Amino acid sequence: MKKLLALSVCLIALLLWGCNRGGPGRITSSEGGAGGVLDSSAGNTVNQKVVTFQVTGKGLEPENALTKGEAILMAERAAVADGYRQLVETVRGVYVDAYMKAGRGTINQDTIQVHTQSWLRGTEVMDITQGEYGITLARLRLRINFSREGMIWWPVGIADKG
Repeated sequence: MKKLLALSVCLIALLLWGCNRGGPGRITSSEGGAGGVLDSSAGNTVNQKVVTFQVTGKGLEPENALTKGEAILMAERAAVADGYRQLVETVRGVYVDAYMKAGRGTINQDTIQVHTQSWLRGTEVMDITQGEYGITLARLRLRINFSREGMIWWPVGIADKG
């Protein structure tokens, strides 16, 4: 019975030792892995390369809202959504698809479509204010860490929680 208890304690100790930050199998950024990006230590030079993006989204109170309160809430939501769109366009860029059909010296059809898509995580809505003419302004901020090998998207604050 004592041998089984001692073996269980040793096995649990080995499992816990392997789970700590300095245990075996840890990949560090010097070994070519991406471990340094998730490391939240203050001395890590990779985590000190933080770029901050700030945008101001705009929203307008719709005319077909049932109440003034609903109009204000819809304008706030539109302003935040516009801010997210601007952040995605700033960080990831846009894909522009243009088409023009011409004949006999005139343009018959001209179409320009702009597409962008991204996954944003860690975006902060700094403040929402009501401007004049029913325009609502929302200030958004996104902070992103960069690694030495290229851009690895990991918003500041996610690695610190846990």
